Amino acid sequence: MRKKITQNKKTVLTRLTSFLIAGSIIAAPICAVHATPTATQKNSSASSETTQTARKDSSASTKTTQTIRKGSSTSAKTAQTTHKGSSASAKTTQTTKKSRRTSSKSSLTKITISAAGDCTLGSDIKSPASVNFYAKYREKKNPSYFLKKVKPIFKRDDMTLVNFEGTLTNRTTRAPKTFAFKGNASYLKILQKGSVESVSFANNHCRDYGEGSYRDTIKTFRKQKMPFASYGKTTIYKTKGKKIGMVAVNGLDGISSSKNYIKSGLRKLKKQKADLIIVSMHCGIERTYTPNADQKTLAHYAIDHGANLVLGHHPHVLQGIEKYKSAYIVYSLANFCFGGNTNPPDKDTMIYQQTFVFQNDKLKKTNRIKIIPCSVSSSSGINNYQPTPATGKKATKIIQRVNRYSKSLGKVSFGKNGKIRSY
Repeated sequence: MRKKITQNKKTVLTRLTSFLIAGSIIAAPICAVHATPTATQKNSSASSETTQTARKDSSASTKTTQTIRKGSSTSAKTAQTTHKGSSASAKTTQTTKKSRRTSSKSSLTKITISAAGDCTLGSDIKSPASVNFYAKYREKKNPSYFLKKVKPIFKRDDMTLVNFEGTLTNRTTRAPKTFAFKGNASYLKILQKGSVESVSFANNHCRDYGEGSYRDTIKTFRKQKMPFASYGKTTIYKTKGKKIGMVAVNGLDGISSSKNYIKSGLRKLKKQKADLIIVSMHCGIERTYTPNADQKTLAHYAIDHGANLVLGHHPHVLQGIEKYKSAYIVYSLANFCFGGNTNPPDKDTMIYQQTFVFQNDKLKKTNRIKIIPCSVSSSSGINNYQPTPATGKKATKIIQRVNRYSKSLGKVSFGKNGKIRSY
């Protein structure tokens, strides 16, 4: 009887083992299908492993079943790891896209140029000795006085450019002409203290004390590290990783020669990989408010050959602004810190500002322009050689004048705040 029961037990155990083995084989592919287990499933797997340890003394068939199930659990974990890797890859892609957007924004570079008119740091020896430029310099004993009122404007830009009209020399042989200007070499500190970074030097007063006075002035510019452009001498000023090239010509010497200087100067600057090119031209007729044919010819020629901005001087009064193709022409910036006249009848002037925008090192077509109305003197009754921003009705009047002068040249006009409103 006992033998039969034992045999029956063995039969039951054998059938049970076969049943469990079959069940675990079926369970394995089912587990493998669920490749992304949840946190609960991971806990269940851990519990299953604990049960496996507790049942080490069970039958061999049970161990086999556990092994198959453990293999299934390992497959699920592998699937989970693969999914986690995919998630990390997705995050990396998102980070890369974000980096590209940041890089795109960081590649935007803005360069603001301020331009002002004639700066004559000195006087004619025939001017009234008590009120001329020399007298004011002796009185103040401080080069910072002269551009004190406009320095805050110039400090906020990336480069300030003025027209240097006169010489810096100790020579005494004056050219036989109505007006001849000279100043001491130390006067250059007036511009440097006033946050002026560059000058154009091609005009009818470059040689007021002979050819030697021209060389003396150039020597002072170089010694004091003042970037300058003068006839065939071009220059580059670097700021924010960009190269600003400059050319300066004197149209009074002839249109043909000026065109040659412009063409060769632009070619030279392009070879030097200038990002932006400004041409300064000394041309026109004094005390006239409308540009003549020579001014227009030179300005258009400069832009046709690659100039991004043209600045005009010589009339000593304001003239209009024209947009030609995609560039701007300021036909006359008038006087500024001007020692050539102790009391000019027209003291209106301005600072022209334009912001150039580079996207991925390429110059964009923008119209970010404003004019800042000024007077050549902080005193209305005399020239104290201290250009000053205008306010109130005076500022409005100057903007209206520029709008009126520009009307015949195209669509350029400015609002009450000095910002361009049409072009």
